[in-house]
Amino acid sequence: MYKIFTVESGHVTEGVRVEKFKLHGAGVIIPAVLVGDMGRGRKLGVLPVQLLPDQQEIWEEKGGVTIHAAEVGQTQAGNSKLLSCSKENTTERIIVVFRTKIGYRGSNSHTGDIANEWWELDYWHKPDAEKAGVEVKPRYTREEVQKYSQRIMRIAYPVEYHQCRWDDGFKRHVEFHPFPGEILADGIIAQGAAGRMGSGKQLIALMPKNTVFRTGYSGRLYGAPSAHYYVWTGEKLLFATLEERQLADLF
Repeated sequence: MYKIFTVESGHVTEGVRVEKFKLHGAGVIIPAVLVGDMGRGRKLGVLPVQLLPDQQEIWEEKGGVTIHAAEVGQTQAGNSKLLSCSKENTTERIIVVFRTKIGYRGSNSHTGDIANEWWELDYWHKPDAEKAGVEVKPRYTREEVQKYSQRIMRIAYPVEYHQCRWDDGFKRHVEFHPFPGEILADGIIAQGAAGRMGSGKQLIALMPKNTVFRTGYSGRLYGAPSAHYYVWTGEKLLFATLEERQLADLF
C-alpha cells in the first residue's frame, strides 16, 4: 500500500483525483485516474481504481474523489489497477501521477538523474579561445567552463562581456540515467489539430525511495525551468530545479 502524489512539472500535491470514465463498448462508468488526452495524435491513459465504500459514495455523488494511498493490483485482463486504502504501510515506494507539461511546439521527457554532462566550445568562439589562451579540446567540465567563459567573452565582446552568462561560448551536452519507475499507465498530450505542433507523455508510475528522477520540457517555455528533479526520502517528496539543487545541495 503506497502513498500517492501528483506531480505537475515542479508542483507536487499529495493524493490524486479519481474521475469518472465511461467504457463505451460496455456502457459502464468506472472510477479511474486519467492521464494524457483524447483525440488525434493523443492517447488517454486509464488506470482503474477500486474505491473504499465511503469514497465510492462521494465519487458517485460528486463525480470524483481524491485518494491518498493505494495498493497496486491487476484487472482480469492482466493490466494494472489501484485498490484504494485508508493509509500506506510502506515507505519504500510511492505512486506518482505525472501530469507533465510540454512547451509550445515542444515535448517532454521522464528520466533518472544526470549520468554525465560536458560542454563543447562553440565553433565560432574557437579563435577567441585561442587568443584567450584557452586550450581547444572536444570536451570541458563545468568547472572549466566557469573558469574559461569570461576569458573568452572578454575577447569576443570587450565592452559587453560582463553581461554574458557563466557558460556563454559553450554548448551543454547531458546524458541521463533511465527512468527508474515502474510504469502502470501512460498517456499522450499534444498541441495542434493532429498533434503535430508538439506532444509529450504523461505517466502513472511506482517510484523507488532515495532515487532521483526528472521531468524535462522542451519547446518555448517563456522563462520557465526546462526540468525539475525529485526524490522520495521516505518522508517527503523533494523537488527542485537543477540550479536549486546545485545552490542548496538538496539531493
